[in-house]
Amino acid sequence: MKECALLAVGDELLDGRVTDTNSDFISSRLQSLGWRIVLRAAVGDELRTLADTVSFALRVSDLLVVTGGLGPTRDDLTREAVASALGRELERDPEVEQRLRSFFDAMGREMSPSNARQADRVRGAEWLQARLGTAPGQWIEEGGRVIVLLPGVPREMRDMLDNDVIPRLKERYPGGEASTAVLLVAARPESEVGERVSEVLAGLEGLKVSYRALTGQVEVRLSAAEAGLVEEGRKRVRGALGDWVVAEGEESLEGNLGRELRERGMTLAVAESCTGGMVGERITRVPGSSDYFRGGVVAYSYKAKEELLGVDAGLLLERGAVNEEVAAAFRSGVREKLGADLGLSVTGVAGPGQGVEREPVGTVALAVADGNGVSTFKYRLPGNREMVRMFAANIALALAYFRVRGVSTQNLR
Repeated sequence: MKECALLAVGDELLDGRVTDTNSDFISSRLQSLGWRIVLRAAVGDELRTLADTVSFALRVSDLLVVTGGLGPTRDDLTREAVASALGRELERDPEVEQRLRSFFDAMGREMSPSNARQADRVRGAEWLQARLGTAPGQWIEEGGRVIVLLPGVPREMRDMLDNDVIPRLKERYPGGEASTAVLLVAARPESEVGERVSEVLAGLEGLKVSYRALTGQVEVRLSAAEAGLVEEGRKRVRGALGDWVVAEGEESLEGNLGRELRERGMTLAVAESCTGGMVGERITRVPGSSDYFRGGVVAYSYKAKEELLGVDAGLLLERGAVNEEVAAAFRSGVREKLGADLGLSVTGVAGPGQGVEREPVGTVALAVADGNGVSTFKYRLPGNREMVRMFAANIALALAYFRVRGVSTQNLR
C-alpha cells in the first residue's frame, strides 16, 4: 500500500487559534485512493524545524502533502523549507509574478512587493493553479517520491486538491483505489449503532468498519479493496439501521431534509432559542433552500418569546422556557406567523450557567409539527456550551427529517 505523510504549517495550529481541518479532508480523499496515512503533523513557522520535518517525512512516505506557509508574509516559509530539505534553489517565475499583478490590478489595488514571493518556485517544481486565491501550489518529484505544496486556506486547498492533485495521483499511481461507503446516523447513541452494525457484518472478511461520533450524529464508514464487498456491507448496514440513516456518501442531513420538503411541496419555519440561529444556518447552506424555507425566529429573552412567538407569559414564569410546552408554543407561533407547513422549535440551557431556568445545563426541549399534529421531545445533552448547541441543532434537523418522511419518532424520546 502506498504511504503518505501530511504536514500542516503555521504557528496558529500549534497554539490553538486554528484547528487543522485540512489534514482531515486530505486524509479522507487519499484513503479512498488506497493511500495509507503514516504521519500527520503540525509544524510552526520556523525554517530549520520545518525543513527537518520535511526531510523526516520524506524518509517514511512516498507522498508528502504540505498545507500552509505559501502566503506573502515573512512567516510563510514552506517554499524555503522544502527547497532547503531537497537541496534545491528557489527561482522566481516572471509569468506567475505578472499574473499576480494582474489579479491585484483587476481589484483596483497595487500589489505589495511581498506578494511577489508567491511566484517563487522550488527548482524543478510544476505549478498548481490558484483559482480561488493568490497562492499557487507546487508539484515536486524527488527520488521517486512526490511532494505537493498546497495553500492553507481550506477552500483554496480543497479546490486545488480535487481538481489538480487527485487527477495527477490517479495518473501516476494507477490502481489500488479503495472502495468506501459512508452512512450518517442521527439521534442514536454510538453504542447502539455499533452493536447493530457489528451483528449484520459478521462474516464479511476484508471489510473495515470505523465509527466517528459527532454531536448528535454517528458516521459509519466501510472500506475495502473490493467494491462488491463494500456494497454488500452497505446494504446490510442500511437494512440494520433503517430510518436512522439520514445521509449517505457526500449527502448531508440538511440537504436531504430540503430534498424531501421540495419533493412534497412543503415549507418549513424554525424557532430557536439556545441554538441562536444554528438550525436556520444549516438549512440555508443548501442551494435553493428558499424554495421551502420560510424563515426563522431567534427569541432569546422571555419578552422576545412572548412578543415574537406568542408564548404565554404565565407559562414562562411558571415553568421556565425549557420544557416541552414552551417548545410546542414556539413551534405553533413560528408556523402560524410564517405560514409554513412544518414548524420546528428548540429551546434549552446550553450553559455554562443555568441563568433563570429551573432545568440543569444540557437540557433541551424540541417540538416539530405539521397539519397532523405535534410531537415534543426533551433531552439531557452532554458537553460544553458549543457541544450542546451543535447537538441540539443536529437533533432538531433529524426530527424534522423524520417527520417529513413519516418515520416514527416514538423510540427517540
